[in-house]
Amino acid sequence: MIKNKRKMKQEKHIIDKKTILLMFILLIVLTTLTVYWNYDSRTTDSPVATSTNSNTIQEKNETNSIMIVEENPKPETNGKITDWNLILVNKNNKIPENFNVELEEVEDGHFVDKRIAESLKLMLSDARKEGLNPIICSSYRTQEKQEKLYSDKVKEYLKLKYNQEQAENLASYWVAIPGTGEHQTGLAVDIVSSNYQILDEEQEHTKEQQWLIDNSYKYGFVLRYPTEKKDLTMINYEPWHYRYVGIENAQYMKEKNICLEEYIEYLRKFE
Repeated sequence: MIKNKRKMKQEKHIIDKKTILLMFILLIVLTTLTVYWNYDSRTTDSPVATSTNSNTIQEKNETNSIMIVEENPKPETNGKITDWNLILVNKNNKIPENFNVELEEVEDGHFVDKRIAESLKLMLSDARKEGLNPIICSSYRTQEKQEKLYSDKVKEYLKLKYNQEQAENLASYWVAIPGTGEHQTGLAVDIVSSNYQILDEEQEHTKEQQWLIDNSYKYGFVLRYPTEKKDLTMINYEPWHYRYVGIENAQYMKEKNICLEEYIEYLRKFE
């Protein structure tokens, strides 16, 4: 009987130890879970996380802003197709019916638009300071003058046995159809060397033309009808015909090797 009681006490003691151990283990587990849960919650709601999200949004906004700029570029010049010095006159663009020009004489009875007179005088003066002798052979033309020049050119081709339509078409590549000529705007001049006054491609090789081709843009002028652009200008190569477009426009056209038709098309993209 005494042995049984001792045995029972021992077994009870062992059970109490196991219970305490299990409770201790359970407490550790619960503590660990609680700590982990609190840490996870702080990480999710922390200012650092919020800042990171904010930075991500900001970077996204900045990216969108850059994309908008790229989709809406600006022209590389301040030129506008409505500027007076960029009026486009050719076979497809006639001089406006209400067009008027205030003229000023530059030299030897030649007149140009008053707004380009000083630039033209300065260009000729600077060329002469280099020992060259450029002279103006044609400047502003009236409608009547243009009609006579064109009619005379047509007659030349008729004498060569071309029919009327062919003669008119061929003539238009050398003399502008009345109402479509740049000389009628007062913004164009024909300049030749005093030592060689023939209007042909040999004019290009004179010292005067070489200087003008290299320097005219500094005064706002461009060689209007380059040989490689005649499909666009619809005028044969004229290494004597200079057109005023303004210094900034002339510089851009020279750098890009483009004619006025191409430059106007470029500017249209931004209008």
